[in-house]
Amino acid sequence: MRAVGLRRRRLTLLLQWFLIACAAFAGLGLFVLALRSLEPSADIFPNLDIEQQQRKHILVQDNDEVRSLDAVLLQGEAESKVKGCATVEEMGQIFSRGFREESLRARKIIHDHFVLNGASTVRALPPEIFCKHGFVIAKASEAGFGNEMYKILTAAALSVMLNRSLIIGQTRGKYPFGDYISYSNLSFTLKEVKHLWRQNGCVTKYGRHLVMRIDDFQKPTSTNVLCSNWKEWDQPIIWFQNTTDAVASQFFLKNIHVEMRDSAFNLFGRPDNLQYRPNVFGELMRLLISPSEEVEGAVNWALSGGDDPDIALHMRMLMNRSVRAVRAALDCIRKALGSFELPSKPKIALVSDTPSVMEDIRPDLEEFAEVVYFNYEHFEGNISYEMNKLNNLKFRVKDWGPAPRWVAFVDFFLASRAKHVLVSGANRRVGTTYAQLIAALAAAQRLGGTFPTIPRFFLVNDMFSLL
Repeated sequence: MRAVGLRRRRLTLLLQWFLIACAAFAGLGLFVLALRSLEPSADIFPNLDIEQQQRKHILVQDNDEVRSLDAVLLQGEAESKVKGCATVEEMGQIFSRGFREESLRARKIIHDHFVLNGASTVRALPPEIFCKHGFVIAKASEAGFGNEMYKILTAAALSVMLNRSLIIGQTRGKYPFGDYISYSNLSFTLKEVKHLWRQNGCVTKYGRHLVMRIDDFQKPTSTNVLCSNWKEWDQPIIWFQNTTDAVASQFFLKNIHVEMRDSAFNLFGRPDNLQYRPNVFGELMRLLISPSEEVEGAVNWALSGGDDPDIALHMRMLMNRSVRAVRAALDCIRKALGSFELPSKPKIALVSDTPSVMEDIRPDLEEFAEVVYFNYEHFEGNISYEMNKLNNLKFRVKDWGPAPRWVAFVDFFLASRAKHVLVSGANRRVGTTYAQLIAALAAAQRLGGTFPTIPRFFLVNDMFSLL
């Protein structure tokens, strides 16, 4: 019995060592195959050498240079090996094509919409037609300017998509930021719509009550932005709530109803053609808002009656004096100077929520540029009396900075006068809604009209400049 047991153990050990040896040889073979460059066999591909010889005699016209097809393919192969990914700047180049044409197309769509659905036209409609008309209301508070302005612009974009008129809500008879922004006469107030509804007898004669339908974008489980055909909604007023950035209105590009998608495509362009995306929000701002007379005077005072700036630099610092953020912004501006055709000593408009940062960065900028900024402490215009009236709330100082609220509007319209580039610098938040809207308005103002030689406007974030 012992002899039988010993034999079995020996056989088991031999079998184990045999399996280990097989596995080792197999692994070594795979490793050698992976390292070797496999060359095609002449027996399997007998015509390969002939084709390679022929390929050398095929000529290709490449950038005004005639080369063999073999050389062109080898160059492409080498480039693909050297670079397998793109920088943020290179990925963004696709958006530069078709921007001008698409933005002009969107401008015409928006203009034609407000010709047909603007307040002056709709007021004159016969009662039976007026009472069938629809509205989109924009409600905004006087919190952060960028987020609140997006609420108004989203409502305006939705009014275009749905072929409705725009209402801009008021608080105690005042428009949002109405002390510093002038609104065009293309929109209604809710008070006026209520008056016209009664005057035209919409309830008594036509049985149509002035009902408002609310959709809250910030409630994903209940919003109808993707799954409902808003064109079929029969409520006279629609309020698309909590739309604090550029995203909400573009969700309609993914709506399940063809009619809604087509309306969104018509305004925003097709999402599969990224190179053809218009500046919708800039065009809406250009048509709907402008600086108040006092703010316009402060902007002109900051420019000392001179030309508009070539570059605007927005430093969103949140009361921080980060040296790295300042250096990144300076590097970004130098890169912009080398990338765009700008004067040898360009004019730079400097705006920031943290006034002390402007003093830190200004000496470095003045080495190669003319720097302009709004020094509210030295301004003695009509608007300066508001300094004591609208000082920032204490809990907002870190977010908005220590300057009075109205200074942000002067800075906004000053930076939007830039001709070529907005550089968005920051300690933490880069490319804020405030900076986005500056760039959008600047691009719209530079498109066509009195600026036919300026092809497009650029928004550059210093955070991404070195990726």
